Amino acid sequence: MIRSSLTLLLALIFCTCAPSPKTEASEAVTADTAGNLTYPSIDLDRLVYLWENATYMDATFYTLPISINQSEPDQIKQTIATIGEDPIMLPTTCKAAGHIWFQVNGVNVEEADIYFSPGCVGYVWYEEGKPAYSNQMTEVGANFYNNIINSVQQQQQQ
Repeated sequence: MIRSSLTLLLALIFCTCAPSPKTEASEAVTADTAGNLTYPSIDLDRLVYLWENATYMDATFYTLPISINQSEPDQIKQTIATIGEDPIMLPTTCKAAGHIWFQVNGVNVEEADIYFSPGCVGYVWYEEGKPAYSNQMTEVGANFYNNIINSVQQQQQQ
């Protein structure tokens, strides 16, 4: 009962009332005239799989002396809930702030770059070692990462 309720909640977070049909054109990375990259959103089925099965999450940051590790299902689900529904438009000037991995029983099943700077907030998911999908980060996710950054900066100043 709890599992089906959580699946329904996740589906509501990530679904719209009328999903748009997928076409081959929507599956490819696109670039606009300003050079912004847009990858399609990761499939909802993959996020539901993470929600129901992920046993470990690890995130590292390139310019911060910390990493985040989660092994409690509720913590992992809170992190998954920071993944927004829509893809991000990523300016080519954006640099990833870190990288996140989700595991199921010790096997990496999904990974993404974390973008967290003005104009660059979201996740770019990898498939076969290459960027393939993207999702905006929710406001809760932005606040979560912002709190971590502020905490680390305060500790470094002491």
